[in-house]
Amino acid sequence: MLHKVKKRNLYEEIASQIMQSISEGYYKPGQQLPGEREMAAQLGVNRGSLREALRVLEFMRVVEKRIGEGVFIRDPARESSLEAVVFRFLAEDGLDQESLQGACEAIVTVESSMARLAARRAGEKDLDRLKILVAKMKPDAEDIDVFTDLDQEFHLLVGQLSKSPVLFSVASTMWIIMKRYAHALHLYPERRRKCAEGHRLILKSICAGNEEQAYKEMEKHLKGAFNVLLPRP
Repeated sequence: MLHKVKKRNLYEEIASQIMQSISEGYYKPGQQLPGEREMAAQLGVNRGSLREALRVLEFMRVVEKRIGEGVFIRDPARESSLEAVVFRFLAEDGLDQESLQGACEAIVTVESSMARLAARRAGEKDLDRLKILVAKMKPDAEDIDVFTDLDQEFHLLVGQLSKSPVLFSVASTMWIIMKRYAHALHLYPERRRKCAEGHRLILKSICAGNEEQAYKEMEKHLKGAFNVLLPRP
């Protein structure tokens, strides 16, 4: 069921293969995974990369490590909806329309709330970091990967400035899903320009300490992007 890994990010490919095996029913909820040595040999990777993948899966509550016993598969149906969505996204390499709609609604609510809190709690040094990051975003640059990385970094930095560990944890997990869709949006220069302008307006509101405006600008920014991904019939 497992095959040798050749991709650059080994732990991501390892985690993906394990989740695919769960999705296909090869590994079932409650079942114990093979030992590290056996799995590493099947995958053709070192045990350090395997452990990193297992740590990611444990964080996502796909597996649980029982001291003295081993690593066991959790039941995704019993976990939170966010974890279940992320699990399906990685195992199935994408989301259906309904699941993507739910993910979009969640990220709008969470990130808009983080922007409001950032406007209230961010200090001068925090704002300087955000200003530098926004200045780095060049919509006309040809490297879309770099632009998408900066887009993600901006949103996660706003999350950090909100000083809300719970909201930030949800947002950083959701970006596992959203980064792929963000990259698709950034294929077109006019959308990159709109994204960068949205960031500038969010930054302006946060710097002014205007909580409600920061919330509205983030909400408008994200809804505009998601309306492109999920056009109304």
